[in-house]
Amino acid sequence: MLALQPAEDGRLARVRTPGGRLSSRQLEAVGEAARLGSGLVELTARANLQIRGLRDDDGERLAGILGRGGLLPSLEHERVRNILAAPSAGRHPASLLPTDEIVSELDRALCADPVLAELSGRFLFAVDDGSGMAADPRADVALIAAPGDRPALMLALAGTPTTLRLAPGDAAETAIAAARAFHARAAASGENPWRIADLAGGAASVARELGARLRPGRLVLSPAPVLGVAMQNDGRVSVTALPPLGRLDPALLAALLTLVAGERGELRLSSARTLTLRDIEPARADALVGALEEAGFAVSEDSGWRGLSACAGLGACSNALLDVRAGAARRAAVRRSDAPSEHWSGCERRCGRPPDVHIAVTALS
Repeated sequence: MLALQPAEDGRLARVRTPGGRLSSRQLEAVGEAARLGSGLVELTARANLQIRGLRDDDGERLAGILGRGGLLPSLEHERVRNILAAPSAGRHPASLLPTDEIVSELDRALCADPVLAELSGRFLFAVDDGSGMAADPRADVALIAAPGDRPALMLALAGTPTTLRLAPGDAAETAIAAARAFHARAAASGENPWRIADLAGGAASVARELGARLRPGRLVLSPAPVLGVAMQNDGRVSVTALPPLGRLDPALLAALLTLVAGERGELRLSSARTLTLRDIEPARADALVGALEEAGFAVSEDSGWRGLSACAGLGACSNALLDVRAGAARRAAVRRSDAPSEHWSGCERRCGRPPDVHIAVTALS
């Protein structure tokens, strides 16, 4: 049975999408699962999904739907399958190597290891193709494509680069070794830390277990995918859209299902709560952008929704004091395209607030 979390609008379920990948079949399963609840699906800052409005006893039915859709390879490992990846996965002009197979191998190895099912649900992996869109300093274990004569990835721990430089075929295995080293040291500490940064000795202690050491500097996350059309390095284009506040209501989800099926592709989610369709022929791009805009997605960098986020708010969270989603929607209508990032919180817990947000609006009691 899939674990469900309490919320004021019913239970919610988190659905992991390693690498942010969602095939048409998987998206159909998400749509079917959403109909068990309120029909609302949220994108998260870890490029995963949340299904809202579920009943207390929906866990078993939900697990069946997600399992048949290929979204639940290991129930025991579900909460730890947190793997960020650049949506481009090798197709961005700055990409240095493809990453899909590395992400898939990492997910398979993670699900095959009973010990790693004990990791905290906050433990985070990341795989970046060189574009920087997944070089997330929040990641406990990151594999970052590195320049050089041969394809290689650099290992980073808790946002700090290490001296390890890995061939693509060895990258997933080393990331798993890093997670196991953390788990062993965490268990020995008796303090049960959730993240590498919380461990006594931190990233340096895990690096030593791998025969490496830390290097100066920190990972720096690149800007989110460009909304609208962007060139790929193979002559095709990608099209990226933003659902307002990262929320797919039944109408948006139905429109998205139709478009993904029509393009016979798959979606790529990002930590900026965007959705990207890749490998589009340039002649098709304008029609696809028009269809997404008509459905209600933001598809322009000039959109006031860009960089605007909010918590679940009144009616979905018992702690919320205000309908911050309605307030954020009014704000989106007047925000400039160059406005700094902004998050609206319905209470002082400030759930969902990005760590680097510039403006924070918080409801006070």
